[in-house]
Amino acid sequence: MPALTVEKQRFWSLLGRELSDEELSNLLHDLGLDVEEITGEYFRVEYNPNRPDFSSPVGIARAAKGLLGISVGAPRYRLRPAKTYIEVDPRLRDVRPYVAAAIVRGLKLGAEELEELIAMQEDLHWILGRDRAKVAIGLHDYSAVKPPFKYVAARGDEYRFIPLGGYSPMTLDEILEKHEKGIQYAHILRGKPFYPLILDSLNRVLSFPPIINSRLTELSEKTTDIFIDVTGTDFKAVIHTINILTTTMADMGGVVERVKVKYPDKVISTPIYKMKKWRLRRSSVNETLGLELGSIDIVRALRRMRHDARARGEVIEVTPPPYRPDIMHVIDLIEDVAMGIGYGNLEPTQPQVLMYGRPHPDTVLEDLVREIMIGLGFTEVMNFTLTNIESEYAKMCVQPHPHIKLKNPVSQEYSILRTWILPSLMKTLALNVKALYPQRIFEIGDVVHLDQSRPEKATRRLKLAAASSHSEASYSEMKSVVEEVLRNLGVDGWALNPLDSMPFIEGRAAQITWSDGALGFLGEIHPEVLTNWKLSMPTAAMELDLSLLAEKLRR
Repeated sequence: MPALTVEKQRFWSLLGRELSDEELSNLLHDLGLDVEEITGEYFRVEYNPNRPDFSSPVGIARAAKGLLGISVGAPRYRLRPAKTYIEVDPRLRDVRPYVAAAIVRGLKLGAEELEELIAMQEDLHWILGRDRAKVAIGLHDYSAVKPPFKYVAARGDEYRFIPLGGYSPMTLDEILEKHEKGIQYAHILRGKPFYPLILDSLNRVLSFPPIINSRLTELSEKTTDIFIDVTGTDFKAVIHTINILTTTMADMGGVVERVKVKYPDKVISTPIYKMKKWRLRRSSVNETLGLELGSIDIVRALRRMRHDARARGEVIEVTPPPYRPDIMHVIDLIEDVAMGIGYGNLEPTQPQVLMYGRPHPDTVLEDLVREIMIGLGFTEVMNFTLTNIESEYAKMCVQPHPHIKLKNPVSQEYSILRTWILPSLMKTLALNVKALYPQRIFEIGDVVHLDQSRPEKATRRLKLAAASSHSEASYSEMKSVVEEVLRNLGVDGWALNPLDSMPFIEGRAAQITWSDGALGFLGEIHPEVLTNWKLSMPTAAMELDLSLLAEKLRR
């Protein structure tokens, strides 16, 4: 989780009062922060990424004021109308299509405040920006630029500028090849037909998102007015980011001025502080929390969490502040009700029914299978349920079949949920080619399949997969492993049917059937698949559906 170190005197000035270490610790815990350290001069906390507004001391102090009753309800932020604009090049539609901008005037920045802004920028790059791939932020000294602005598509040799931390002009291609930040983030723009650039009216480069800003607009303690640009591939994430930045700077004493964004097909003004109004039923709150709260109690708790709330009989109308993009469901508001009441004020109750816990039947089966496989000389490995198209299908030489794709993956390495375990074992073998042979490994883990009959449209299956890699690995070896596993599980009447398809060698693979169903498969891995994984040793493998076994055995 991201961490934040806050000087106590800075926090007291933002809060408007001083607290003892015990009071401070309790307050931070009530805000859902993990307190790592409290000293005489500072405290250090970790915050959950679902609260990106906690990326600065200002955000924590703002929330703390609510719990302490110093300021309740949503803060009021006034937005000055736009006096300038940024024009968006239509060629950026398939590169980095979205941009939001704002100007914050009248700031008084010392070294401490500058450090806070830069730290918040980097945390937001990670939390909302997925390490700049989804969102990137530029903070500029407004006195160094001349509006209006342009968000343009450029070729790699079309512009030259001095990047932040540099001393000589560089082309965009040179920055990607030679500059530290360019090398680090070049993968985000790789394969794009153009590079995105933000220019002022004199065609001077302000920012090369998501790589680096220009040295021209570097912030200093003399900066009073800041121009903010936020670019990205997700419009909502771009707006959430600029809302958090501008509200934080407004709470630091700045005045926020909108900037018009002229897209090819529309014109909007950013930031956008209009928030969705939620309707919360008192009965839902009490049922979820196990309490008997009145509507007024719920409203009071929500206002302490800095929401605007009012009761209309059984229904509570709630409007979150513009820096809270984490409110995505009524359950998020119910959680805030619990925090507004104070976790320490919630009294635990003793269950009225005496019950004793015991392992889940699936866990019992897992432990038994694990003991069998270890007894057969295999070593257990553990892999992620997340994988990617290349590993799941391309390297295994099989056609893609229905699977669940992540909407906003952190990286392309983990973009889908796996539907079988064997590719994970092949990856493990590929990472251990320099280890001693023979290598015999197994994994008991989850796979996920699409299932339209279920409310969540997916179903989890527990599977066992094993692979044996050495000079004499064969179909016969893996068949004997399957026989031993099924014998120890008391499974009789299973059969083998020829299986002539990848990733196995034709004539050296079989499908395992039992009780009129497909239980799994086994065989020798095809040389083409071994080559794809850069493996030189013959390899045999098998996979069994333990969920199907459990269902049949329980009948």
